[in-house]
Amino acid sequence: MGPQGPAGSGVQPVHFNAVIPGGFQTISPEGDVNFLIAYQSGDFSFTPNTAEITVNTGSVYRIDYSLLIRPASGLLNIAYAVAINGLVNPLSFFGTYSDELTDTKRTQLTGMFITSIEAGSTVVLRNKSTSTDYLAGTGIDNQAVNHASILLQRIA
Repeated sequence: MGPQGPAGSGVQPVHFNAVIPGGFQTISPEGDVNFLIAYQSGDFSFTPNTAEITVNTGSVYRIDYSLLIRPASGLLNIAYAVAINGLVNPLSFFGTYSDELTDTKRTQLTGMFITSIEAGSTVVLRNKSTSTDYLAGTGIDNQAVNHASILLQRIA
């Protein structure tokens, strides 16, 4: 047995975090969520107030997302997923259902999953329900809170 070699560089963690604060956003069925503000430490491309995030360095990523949703006509029938290069990842589907809610209520939907993403791929958060959803970041104790967020973290 010989001496231990030098430590390797390992995986350098990088991230992309985007949100859209306050206000409202209407997301039709098969529509994508827009993001406004982004902070990143890696090789990503993004234009503010659009939905598409380009991952320029291929790797394994953990993706987390969160939405603040206001019911329409007392009903929440919600499903969201992440599409990579237009194809929805089956591990990314999360949703909720509730009826008899007033339009002053808000529900938080969160999702997370791990997937491999190739360099140059595009990532969007998509409404997979059959109804139009209303993301609402106002009306919470007079604060403008984020009504949508997404985080991509390279983990391998």
